[in-house]
Amino acid sequence: MTSMRPVTCLIFILVCLAGVATIGRPLRPRARNMKPTIYDDGKSCPHDCDAHVVFHNSHNGTANAFAPSTTSSSPGKCESGKPCMICFSADPASCMTALYRGGGPSPGRFDFTPSFYEENCSKSELPIAFRKECQSAAPAIARLRNLVNCVATPDDRRCTAIMTVAQQQQTADDVLYNQCKEMGETAFNRNFRDQPARQRSNECAYEKVGTGRNSQGETWTKLLSGACRAGTFVGRDGTDCCNGSLYEAALLGRECRAFFVAK
Repeated sequence: MTSMRPVTCLIFILVCLAGVATIGRPLRPRARNMKPTIYDDGKSCPHDCDAHVVFHNSHNGTANAFAPSTTSSSPGKCESGKPCMICFSADPASCMTALYRGGGPSPGRFDFTPSFYEENCSKSELPIAFRKECQSAAPAIARLRNLVNCVATPDDRRCTAIMTVAQQQQTADDVLYNQCKEMGETAFNRNFRDQPARQRSNECAYEKVGTGRNSQGETWTKLLSGACRAGTFVGRDGTDCCNGSLYEAALLGRECRAFFVAK
C-alpha cells in the first residue's frame, strides 16, 4: 500500500473537518420559484385588505421571504405588520419589499391583495414574475373599462337587479355569520347538526361541506356571503369577495365578472 502524499492528506483532512463542522447545523432551504396570486377573503382579510402579502409559514425566514434587516443567506423571519423582503426565485433581481400580514395560502405562492396590485403594477422597477402578472391583467382590464362596474357604482340603474340580489344574499347570510361568531363554530355547527348545508368552517367564513366543483372534479369549500365586508360581495365560485378592483376582476377570471354589465 502506498502512503498518502502530504498535499492529498491535507485536502482530505480539510474536507473531513468541513463535514464535521456542518453536522448538527440545520440546512436552510434554498429559494424556490414562487407564483404571485391575488386574494380577498372578506372580513378575514387583515387590516381591511390593505396593500399587503400573505404566504405559507414555511417560507418565512427563508431565502424567499426574510426580514429586510437580514440577508437571503442568513434570513430572519418577517414580522406581521412590517415590511418583508420577498423573492420569487434565487435571483436577487426577483426580490421586492411588501407589507407582510401573516400566513395564508398553500406553499409556493405569494398571495397579494387587490390593493397591492393597484399600488404597485404601475411602477417601473418590478420583479419579472410580478410584472408579468400585472401585464397579464391588462387586456382584461381594458375590456372591463368598457363595462359598468356595479360593485363600484351599485346605485347605477343598470346594476339594480344584480346588486339587489347580491345584497339580499349577503344580508341573509350576515345573520348566520354573526350567530356563528357569537356562539363559536363548534356550537353553531352542533346547533345545525341536521342541516349540514348551514354548517360553517374556517372561523365561520366558509361552508363546512364543500359544494364547489369544477369540470376536472376538483372540489372546494365556498366562501359565504356574510364573510364579505360591507360593500363587497362573494363571487360566482365562492373563492373571493369582489371589491370592485379591476385587477381582482381581471386576474380572478369569471369570479367577479358578473358584477360588470353592459353600458
